[in-house]
Amino acid sequence: MDNKKNKIYISTLVIFWITVAFSISVLLNIFLMNSLDLFNRAFFFTSAFALPLLGIAIVIFAIKGRYTKISRAFFILTGASAIGMVVGSVLHNLVYALFILLFGENFWAGGDEPVFFILAVIVCPIALLAGIIGSIVLIARKKVIKEQ
Repeated sequence: MDNKKNKIYISTLVIFWITVAFSISVLLNIFLMNSLDLFNRAFFFTSAFALPLLGIAIVIFAIKGRYTKISRAFFILTGASAIGMVVGSVLHNLVYALFILLFGENFWAGGDEPVFFILAVIVCPIALLAGIIGSIVLIARKKVIKEQ
């Protein structure tokens, strides 16, 4: 049983650090590279495709592993916000297109669909950073695995 717990813990850490790398690349592409005119579509879409898959894996490992409540919460926050960034941006575009299809092009009157956009661009990246920082602190303090 101890070997199985160790494998889940190591798998969670590997997936977590890969998610951190992809999150940094997506956030840099969204907030920095676009303003510097260095936006790379292929790299961005590859990262955006991988990020929710990694988020799902983190959530599954966080639920499956024997972690402290706070570390489980930070892992789930990291995974859920990684999923939410991509899902929010996709839903933003789908709702925008659906409303244009249903009500015509002048429905938004030059505006945009705000709810999923704010979730994808403001709320989820802040939650992602909070989850990453909290998880890194707990990993550094070795307070991740639940003591028996």
